[in-house]
Amino acid sequence: MIYIIGSGIAGLSAALSLHKSGHRVTIITKKIKGGSSYEAKGGVAAAISPDDSPELHAEDTLKVGDGLCDTAVVNYVTSEIPKVINTIEDWGFKFDPDLRLEGGHSRRRVLHRLDETGRELSTFLLNLAIKEGIPIVEDELIAIKVRDNEVMGFVTKARGEVSDVDKLVLATGGYAYLWEYSSNPPTNMGDGVAIAFRAGAYVSDMEFVQFHPTVTIADGDVFLLTETLRGEGARLVNNLGERFAFKYDERGELAPRDILARAIYMEYLKGNSVFLDLTNVKDLESRFPSVASFLSRHGLRRDKVPVFPAAHFTVGGVRVNTRGESSVRNLYAIGEVADTGLHGANRLASNSLAEALVFGVNLPQYIDEWVGFVPSDGIVEAVKINGNGELSIGEIRRINWLRLGIVRDGEGLADAVKKYEKVNMHALGEDWSNAALVSYLTAKAALTRCESRGSHYRVDCPFKSNNWAGRRVYLVMAR
Repeated sequence: MIYIIGSGIAGLSAALSLHKSGHRVTIITKKIKGGSSYEAKGGVAAAISPDDSPELHAEDTLKVGDGLCDTAVVNYVTSEIPKVINTIEDWGFKFDPDLRLEGGHSRRRVLHRLDETGRELSTFLLNLAIKEGIPIVEDELIAIKVRDNEVMGFVTKARGEVSDVDKLVLATGGYAYLWEYSSNPPTNMGDGVAIAFRAGAYVSDMEFVQFHPTVTIADGDVFLLTETLRGEGARLVNNLGERFAFKYDERGELAPRDILARAIYMEYLKGNSVFLDLTNVKDLESRFPSVASFLSRHGLRRDKVPVFPAAHFTVGGVRVNTRGESSVRNLYAIGEVADTGLHGANRLASNSLAEALVFGVNLPQYIDEWVGFVPSDGIVEAVKINGNGELSIGEIRRINWLRLGIVRDGEGLADAVKKYEKVNMHALGEDWSNAALVSYLTAKAALTRCESRGSHYRVDCPFKSNNWAGRRVYLVMAR
């Protein structure tokens, strides 16, 4: 039996593809309708127009990844995603006919369904999985049982120990909820990363946390203003009426997310407020209905929507190869829980769903033969976790925002490391323990990388360093 942990776009596409290939599959998930996939607004990046190509898509990905992308993975995903789109459409899903433009892209290549692509695609895949008779169980993974670096089974809260495991596929999402200001649901606290790390898997790139520049909140309702809006004419202005983004980058509102998130953050540090002006976006009600509904529901002016940066996507995770294989035999990771090397130091917009679909749909090609991942392009640190204290989720989110936020420094990172070293990160099944472990790994990696690259910015190391070019930080459990 192949068990898939998680019911987002990565997990569902993998389950359907494996099922259609004749494999026995069961999905186990914390929450059937939830996670980041369900909340994704933008779309899927794919070079399908006559003036585009996988090579151009790869070029844009490498540029935004800021010298840390795995080129082989970039070429693999950008060449495979048009084929995978055909597969998804053959299953019955239909994207809208127009392609949209997002920051960092040199072409219109973002496929979408209105402005709720994640929700529409997730719902379609879920309904198809139910129709195909794939078992979907609401339960929570606690631990992975490993012997001689090979998966022997796993433990869940409700079922206890499960041993009829041929392969285990983690599709549990990322850890961006662990920041005080976040666009993510509470399901995204890094459980899969923590559990795989305890099982002996390498994790990498934990320091690279992407902050989305345009999140808004009204009456306690947190809402992500999709990057596509800026591709369709939305402008960033401060309370002085200045269109300030061009001060920070010549591309203005179409600069990559890390640049815009820092630009907005710096405006707030100056004492300014920041707004998204939507007056130049044509046909907002028909093309962006969820945005129009949010504005109407809360009585917000279209020309002055308050925005701020929030933790949105985590590049780091369980390190895998192009086959989705981790360093632990028969343990796979796909989607945001994984670090494939595609995103480098900073994800290109709408590449996350592309990555999830490619690794999910293509999994049957590799599932019957194991190769495994071995680190070769960075430094490896063996990590001991021996603390015995506790921290609430609220305390963890606050520490991460203050110490591991948009702008970092060595002193703050060292303080975060010390705080997390005192926490009992062996406490299986405790949300605070998984959250503290993932936060500790993030702080450890961020402290180690003394440079500024992509979404990792340190005021005490404000420039890119040649010593870190192409090198990543791998962390593994000390034995």
